[in-house]
Amino acid sequence: MNAITTNLSLFKKDYEGVIRTLDYGVRLARDEMAHALEQLAKHEIKGKRAKGEKATAGEPPKNRTGNLRRSITSVKKREGFGMYSAEVGPTMKYSRAVEEGGKSAPSSWQGTTAMRGFPYMKPAWDKFKANKIMEQIVHKHLDGF
Repeated sequence: MNAITTNLSLFKKDYEGVIRTLDYGVRLARDEMAHALEQLAKHEIKGKRAKGEKATAGEPPKNRTGNLRRSITSVKKREGFGMYSAEVGPTMKYSRAVEEGGKSAPSSWQGTTAMRGFPYMKPAWDKFKANKIMEQIVHKHLDGF
């Protein structure tokens, strides 16, 4: 009976090590995916828009002050074993209006093409999916499982 008990404790130790490694890999994958999406979104806000220059509706905004671009960040959470999430997006009050236009737009935009918005998060998300970034990152961190 002692031999079985000893083997079980070794198995338990190995099993716990695998569990820690898996959980760590999932967290690393989540962190890298959040960072990649942040970078893609920031990259969508291209060029410099001079004061008084009109932005082109339906296209990503150009940088004017840099506040919108700098505000793009992620909030990461651990929800349980191997369950991690991240919300990636801007924190500026006007970010939804810039992205979506429409109902989120300020009254000064009413009747203008700016109502179509200046999307930057959706194009970043589309590139994230199209380039299979998530799959690449998951394989990188969890290929042994």
